[in-house]
Order: sequence, then structure tokens, then C-alpha cells
Amino acid sequence: MIGGHESYVDRSISLLTDIGNFPAADYAKRAFPNLGHPKFLEALGRELSRATNSVRVGEELVALTDFQKDAWDSLPTQNSIAISAPTSAGKSFLVIEHLCRQAEKADHFRAVYIAPTRALLAEVYDKINRRLGGRPDIRVSTVPTIEAETSVKQVYILTQERLQFLLAADTSSFELIVVDEAQNLSDGSRGMILQECLEQVMSRNPATRLVLLAPGAGGFHRLARAIGKDRFHEERSNLPSVLQNRIVVGKGEESGTLDLLLLTANGLSPVGVIRSKRGFDLPGSRLAAVALELGGKGGSLVYATGADNSETVASQLVAGMSEIDDPRVEELSLFIREHIHKDYGLAAFVKRGVAFHYGKMPTLLREAIEGAFKDDVIKFLACTTTLFQGVNLPARNVFIDTPKRASGAVLDAAQLWNFAGRAGRMKDDVVGNVFLVDYEQWDVRPLDEFVGFEIAPAFEQILVDQFDDVYRAVGGDMPRLSPRDETAPKIRAAAGLLISKAARGEVAGFVRRALPDLADAFKSILVAASERAQDDLGLSSAILATNWTIDPYGLRRLYDHFTDRIERGEVKDLIPPNPHDFDADKRYEVIFQTVQRYVNRTSVAAGSYHAIVADTAVKWMKGVPYPALISTEIRRANVRRTKALAQATLSGGLSRRRRASLEAPVDINAVVRRVFDRIEDEVRFQYVQLGKAYVDILRFALSENKMVELSERIFEFPVALELGIATRSGWSFMELGLSRISAAALQAQFPDTNLNVENARKWLAEAPLEQFNLNPIILDEVKRLGLTAAA
Repeated sequence: MIGGHESYVDRSISLLTDIGNFPAADYAKRAFPNLGHPKFLEALGRELSRATNSVRVGEELVALTDFQKDAWDSLPTQNSIAISAPTSAGKSFLVIEHLCRQAEKADHFRAVYIAPTRALLAEVYDKINRRLGGRPDIRVSTVPTIEAETSVKQVYILTQERLQFLLAADTSSFELIVVDEAQNLSDGSRGMILQECLEQVMSRNPATRLVLLAPGAGGFHRLARAIGKDRFHEERSNLPSVLQNRIVVGKGEESGTLDLLLLTANGLSPVGVIRSKRGFDLPGSRLAAVALELGGKGGSLVYATGADNSETVASQLVAGMSEIDDPRVEELSLFIREHIHKDYGLAAFVKRGVAFHYGKMPTLLREAIEGAFKDDVIKFLACTTTLFQGVNLPARNVFIDTPKRASGAVLDAAQLWNFAGRAGRMKDDVVGNVFLVDYEQWDVRPLDEFVGFEIAPAFEQILVDQFDDVYRAVGGDMPRLSPRDETAPKIRAAAGLLISKAARGEVAGFVRRALPDLADAFKSILVAASERAQDDLGLSSAILATNWTIDPYGLRRLYDHFTDRIERGEVKDLIPPNPHDFDADKRYEVIFQTVQRYVNRTSVAAGSYHAIVADTAVKWMKGVPYPALISTEIRRANVRRTKALAQATLSGGLSRRRRASLEAPVDINAVVRRVFDRIEDEVRFQYVQLGKAYVDILRFALSENKMVELSERIFEFPVALELGIATRSGWSFMELGLSRISAAALQAQFPDTNLNVENARKWLAEAPLEQFNLNPIILDEVKRLGLTAAA
């Protein structure tokens, strides 16, 4: 479309139509509205091609690409299908529409859409909820609970951990399972959880239809064998709907110049030199400087290696931006100050059109940032690998200056290609720009040629890499957990999975399927060790089947502790109370001490990190808002600094620099990150798993001692830890799709803490929400989900 010349434009539209890329063809027509009419036969051919590829979605007729149409036609006919295509190729759009149609026409329907992150989970829920229009006969939920009074049609959108909860609570089968970002089957213990969930689903009903989605992946045959499937029908495309220019950017010979080269399959081709008043001398700020220079038009994503680095990059970008006069920016800034912390740096950054984004942020905050970016209010977004995981957030430009994580570990090349695929917005761009800053100085150059994901089940990987360690762990020599050790959790999970399979009499078949390349002799000793461990442990298969990510020998130690306490008549303090009960804080402190001591052999001394986590966990379950959690952490930080200053002064060894650091104000951004990390890594992951084990084993011990009636008094605190709220009303609000921030704010406005889902929906539809002094972003979430009459 050189210069918009009519003949070039017409030929381009014809070519795009021939290859079935109708979104790009439509973009070209919008970009050149004064284009003359094509010849009759050409126009007829184009419209016939479009009609052949079109499907009706609601009131709209949507023209699919050729790849989309092939996948669409395969979805109803294939029992197991893997759809592999680059980012933004429209995979999830197809599957969500297919799922919703199945739900609408079936008399009985149960489906699960598995999303690996809460960010993607929220996005998918929003799409499915809007598509089904709040139909009362179809329950759509992100909460793994069973509602007996609801319709026989249920669609769950869950992470693999939440699906594990659901499968433990409900033995029913499913008609359809969708796995988004299926490459995560290779992801350590989380990949093992996903694989085991799929196996459970298939064992309940082999006719369950399975759909896997992945951004350019192979290896589906290995997965099929591992979960007992014959094969996957594959629909594959390597053609992105929007192309990317890979542009290598380096500092020129002069301070204010940049050399630009186009990276192609044939190497580097010079593009030109940019001359600027801006200097690009410092490597530490060059990424931000280049983004400011080249990312002025359209939204720009700037890769940051971690949460703290995203804040650093954003602060550099802010220095080159002016304040924006837009009420939406003011609303976002006010929301951050009210619902995170008044001094959180992000509140000031957004006023200049800059934000940072990482996975452990609260859902509503992430969604608000993403929405502002999509609306072109936020111009620059410094982001981590969270956006590699399927969240639909395309941009005009992507900037990358390293192939590494904050730890120094090199990213999988496929991950970088997935992120680069965010460049270019379908229906708004034909081409996006990926700027590779100082690419020629990188230790590795993963973007020279395309690399896709290769799905290798995580269980198989860890046995290949660490067979001896897993074998010893099965026998009881479990590795201790420690921060930043990514291998120990995989070894423990693999050993636990083997023992749980042995408890169900399935270990031999599982090992045969899941470890095809392992020598028969090694398979035999692994099976024998697993069966021997299961016999020695003497725990029920039900407990081992749903808690295998926890050290099974630790589960036995916890069971023995419970049995001993029951025999001594000390049962009352074992029962988890509602976190809002009068003495709940002290009782949960003991519960968390117990589960750490007996399962992980970790001491929870007063003032220790685990004690602090336990305190945060109880406050989190109560629905305590983030500003209060963060203020508590700031007070702790100030107390630690005051003590350190006093001790150093007494010892007389306090340097001027050390004194200055101790007397400086607390870094609020660092404290906020610390609280987010603790909630996501410890409270909502480790303690959810430990908490579930605690409840399951306590119920088992009570049953063994003919005290089943006491089980009814057990509060399901693992669910409260996962959701961050402890009332049924709060859970009902969250089942309706609301974030924890909104659910906590709304439950405070209604005197009944026991609202079921339908009563919560009814109250929201009738309540005068505008009178509750809620932040506009909370009100927008309620309206976006169609939960208020004003929506």
C-alpha cells in the first residue's frame, strides 16, 4: 500500500482476501475509504469468499480467517483437538463461541475453561459472561463450589488449582474441557496438577471432549499418550493475523543518534539513522529512552524483567511524559490511592500516561490498567512475563532489551516470540513493531528465527532430569523447601503424585504411559517404591489423591498429631473457625503453626516470617483491604529500622551511609510488592494447599474416631484463603465475577453475610449503588458484568 496508491491498495486487499485474512483486508478498506470500486467479478469473488468464511456471533456476522474457519469446522466433530497458532490469531474467540453455543443448546452441560493465571481467568469470564448475556439457566462461575439449587448447565472458568478443588468436591463428569495456554503443562508442579486434573476428568468419562489452545506449539502427541488419549486432531497455523517488523535498535556514533536495522530471515538490513535531542548514552536508561523516542504513536509495551524493574522502567518513562488532562486518568489514580495505598507510586505515574504491570497485582487493579491501555489513556506499559500468558493486550509497539528474567535465567525463546506477537492490533493494524534494543549485544539472539513451544509434560521432564532425587523422595527423603529453589517443589510433587497413584492402584499404568522412554528396569523400581511408600503411610487413597503436591510423609505426621490430640480429648482447638469469630486470630495462629511444623517441619516462632504470613492470611480471609494490609507492613518495616538503628548506634559501628539508609523513608513501592508477593506466593498458593490438607486430614481423623458430627463445624478456610473473603455473601459476589476488592466493598453495604448467588444478583440489580460512595472503577466493574439495572 505504498503511498496509498489505488492499484497497490486494491492488490493488497485482493491478496489479503485470497489468504483469508479478512480483518487485515477490512483494515485496509477503512484506511483508504476513497478507494475506487473493484471490477464486478473481483468484487463478487471477494464477497463469496467472505461469506464462506463468515459465522454469526450474536447479532453480528463475523468473517473468519481461513485458519479460524478450518478450526471452527473441526470443533464440533473432534473429540480431542489441539489448536496452535500465533498470538492474536483468534483461537480463544472461536472456542469461547463454540463453548457458549454448546451450553445454549444442550439439556445438560458441564464445562471447564482452564486459564493458567487469574488475569486470564478474569478476562475469559468476562467474555463468556457477556456472550451468554446472564442467562439464568446457565451458571458461569470462577469459584470451584457446587450450587445444588442452580441449573444443570454449568460453565466453570478456573485455574488448574481451582479445578483440583472442584474435582475433590464433586465426582460428576464434564462434557467439555478447554485448556488455554496449554504449553503450561510443562510448568513444574503446576503443570503436573494440570496433567493430573485432565487424567481425572478423562477417567470419569472418556467421551469428554478436550480442546487445547497454544501459541505455536508442538508435542501434543506426547501429552495425548500421557493422559491416555490416542491422539489430538491438530489445527495449526504459523501465519499471524498481524505481521511484526523486528527492528534492531542500537546507539549510533553520536549521543543523540540511533541506528535502525530490520531483522529478516536473511539477516540484518539497514533502515536508517534517527537523530534526536535526546541522549542514549546510558545502557541502564536506554530502553526507556528508545521507547519514548519511537513509541509515540499507538500504545507501547516495554518488557521489564521483574516487578521491581517494571517500576524502574516506568519511572524513567514518566520523566519524559507530561501530565494528561483526562477524567479517566483521575479516576484510575484515585482508585489506586483508595484501594492500594495513598503513596503508591503508580497513582502518580498514570497521570502521565505511564503504568507498570505484573502478575501479583490485585485483579481489579490489573484490569483497570489494561482497560486504560486499551483506551489509549495509558501510552506506555512496563510489563513482566505476565503478559506472555494469553492476556489479550495487543499494542502498536513492543520494546525488549534483554532475553532474561530478573534472576538472570534466559527466557524460553518461544516465550519471547509470544510476547513479540503482541505487536500489532488486529482490526487496527496490519503491521506492528518489535524494537530490539542493543540486540547485537545480547548473549543469545532468540528472535533470529521463529521458535514455537514444545509441550513436554512436567512430570516426564523432572523424572528424566532428577530420577534419583525423585526415587529417594518417594522413599521418604524429601528435599527441604527454600526460597528461589525451583527444583525441590517439582521433586516433591512428582514423588507425591507417584504415591497417590499407588494408593489408587494406578501407578504401573501411569508410569508406563507417562514415562515411555524410561528403561523398564527403572519403571519397575519406581513402581515398587511407590507401592511400598503407600503401604507404609497407611493414609486413605482419597487424601493422597487430592493432596499429593504436599509431602505425603508430612501428611502422615499431621494425621498422627491429630489422632494424638483426639485421644487426649483436645479436639476443640483443632477445628478451624470462621475468621470473623471472636478468638479466630489466635486459633488460626495455632493452626498455621501446626501445619507448618508437622507437614513442612518448619518452626513458626513469634516474629518469624511464617508468623507474619499467618497474620496476613487471617486478615486476608477477613477481607481486610489492601491499604490496611500495606500499612501494617509499613509499621513493621519502621519498627525493624528503628531497632536496627538503635542497635547499630549502641555498638558504635554505624557508618554515615548506613545511618542514612536506616533514617530514609520506607520505600512504599517495595512494601507494596512485598505484600502482593506474600499474598500470592504464600497465602493463596502454599497456605491454600496446606490448608486443604489440614481440613481433609482432620475430617479423616474425626471420621476414624467416630466424631463425624464435628466435621460440620469446620470452616472451609482454604476457599477463604484463595478468594480473600470469608462470608458466603462475599463468595457469591465473586462467583458473579466481581473482584475481591469490589466484593469486600459491597458486602459491607448489606447486613446479610449469607447471601446465595441469586439473592446477591437480585440485591445488586436493585441496590442504589451510587449512594454507597464506591469508587467509579468498582461501579464500572459491576456495570460491565451486567449486575446492575443501570448497566
